[in-house]
Amino acid sequence: MNIVPTFEEWLNEQRIFETQFGSQKVAIFPGRFQPIHLGHIAALEETSKRFGCPVVPIQIISKNEKSPFPNRLLEQIGDAVVKEYDFIAGFFIYPPGKVTVVPQMVKFLRENGFEAIGMGCGSDRVKSYEPQIKYLNSEKSDVPVSEPFKLEMVDERIPNGPSGTKVREALMNDDEQSFKDMVPKSLHKFYKELNKEIKK
Repeated sequence: MNIVPTFEEWLNEQRIFETQFGSQKVAIFPGRFQPIHLGHIAALEETSKRFGCPVVPIQIISKNEKSPFPNRLLEQIGDAVVKEYDFIAGFFIYPPGKVTVVPQMVKFLRENGFEAIGMGCGSDRVKSYEPQIKYLNSEKSDVPVSEPFKLEMVDERIPNGPSGTKVREALMNDDEQSFKDMVPKSLHKFYKELNKEIKK
């Protein structure tokens, strides 16, 4: 049963819609980022180039896996990376309890002053995201978009390049140089704290 909104409700929604779409346009790039490494940075930069706007990485904390690093530290790292790279507009840890689907990510960023026009992802995520993008662009969507929302596969993985597993192994093995070789310069100052946290 469809409930028709009153004129006042409709008008209020339109005003919110117009205000929201006056926000900075960005692309989304969700990921685990445990922690952010140079492979992620390459993918974020490529996402920014493809969409012609800055990118906002959204850190997803899995309900099924314990993060080796506390949210406070991840937020500090995210803020440091935003300051280092001009193609990154912001960084957010996705709130626990919110459903991790693309429409809700768009809504979440909108509430934080960003209007997402598309999303970058790795080749391993394309199939799971395509139906969500289709829904977001459909008339059924409860999250209106300012223009057709697009998905771009931006797999910038380099053979034998950095990975989250390798970075965490370097931390576990007290290999500070390997850690620094695989992460942005802005993360170098977090080595001791990351090293301490991963060994807890």
